[in-house]
Amino acid sequence: MSKKTARVREFRFGNWSWRPVAFVAIVAGVAAAAFWFMKPALLPATQSVSQAQEEGTVVEVEADMSGLYPKVIYAKAGEPLTIQLTSLDTPYHMDGGGKHQFAIDDLDVDIIAEPKGMSSQTFTPDQPGEYEFYCDICCGGRANPTMVGRLVVTS
Repeated sequence: MSKKTARVREFRFGNWSWRPVAFVAIVAGVAAAAFWFMKPALLPATQSVSQAQEEGTVVEVEADMSGLYPKVIYAKAGEPLTIQLTSLDTPYHMDGGGKHQFAIDDLDVDIIAEPKGMSSQTFTPDQPGEYEFYCDICCGGRANPTMVGRLVVTS
């Protein structure tokens, strides 16, 4: 009697076995998902001068527990600027109750948006320069770098 040995064929991609290929695909998927969720922190949104011109004088600012966006806003001196602040948080947050603020001390701007609400204010920056805006209601306030941004006023 002759014994026949059974051979198990391993699935291969060319010279590659399926296990390393699957491992690389899973690692790449996890890295892509991590980047997708970390993108706002890694690549803060900015608004260019051309976007400000296209949108006129209205700039939409979104705020949640992870920060204020965009981080940099461009405007022209002597032209009215309207900031529309939207709070993306619910009233169930322990810190600040879901309210958010957009304040610029040097320009007497203080906007507060209620949870899941929007509030706006129009003002005219007269002098070119850089002005710090911030939310001081929650999440560590001005000490938290995600709750701070810059208004760049050009001539």
